[in-house]
Amino acid sequence: MTDAKRPIAVEDLKAHYEQLPAEYGFASQCKMTLLGDLRGKRVLDIDCRRGKGVVKLSDYVGPKGRVVGVDPTPEWIDVAVSFMDDAWRRNGLPENNMEFRVAYPEDLAAAGLQDGAFDLVFANSSVNVDYCPETVFREVFRVLRPGGVLVFDGVVAASARDEGVVARARAMGNAVQAALAREELEAMMARIGFEPPEYYEESDVRPETGYLDGFEVPIAEADEDVRFVKTTARIYKPRR
Repeated sequence: MTDAKRPIAVEDLKAHYEQLPAEYGFASQCKMTLLGDLRGKRVLDIDCRRGKGVVKLSDYVGPKGRVVGVDPTPEWIDVAVSFMDDAWRRNGLPENNMEFRVAYPEDLAAAGLQDGAFDLVFANSSVNVDYCPETVFREVFRVLRPGGVLVFDGVVAASARDEGVVARARAMGNAVQAALAREELEAMMARIGFEPPEYYEESDVRPETGYLDGFEVPIAEADEDVRFVKTTARIYKPRR
């Protein structure tokens, strides 16, 4: 397992993200379950792909808010930027409140994202297939202001996982089968310094679930029998 406290070579990040499947897995979904009033908030959407979630967030935060989307795939960021002007006008805003940057989620500083810059960070199930989820969440902690919140709209496992299966599923881009055990996620958040997750709107999901109902994706061979749960977790950074 990758040591989340040690720097990750850019070459390793590049190799991982370039080989991930681009489309049709559960990570391609854009459900974006959000909780509470976001008007005027500064929001970051990590692994934003082509920016559909950022457009939704742009509408939620309104003219006094700001949304930044980051993704490691330059081609997707190019697409997001290409429809940005039309998107903020369709949202009825007086001016653009969005921006997009190319960045590995494990190294948000390389995109110029500063400590404490955001009120809320949105992360969906794609974090499960990122190179090192714990490093991603450490970066999220850094860029959140004290009292800020991480919204994890993703998948957890109901029991302990086989690390080999998780690694194979992550390499395949299967965001359901690569899920951390709920207890492992909670322990990770505690190590980083977050408060305990608060869970909402849970439902079971199968590892072959794709981006559309009825669409199935490849799964890694496994002997384990694991229940996977789609959840939305609100996870606060302490105020001090």
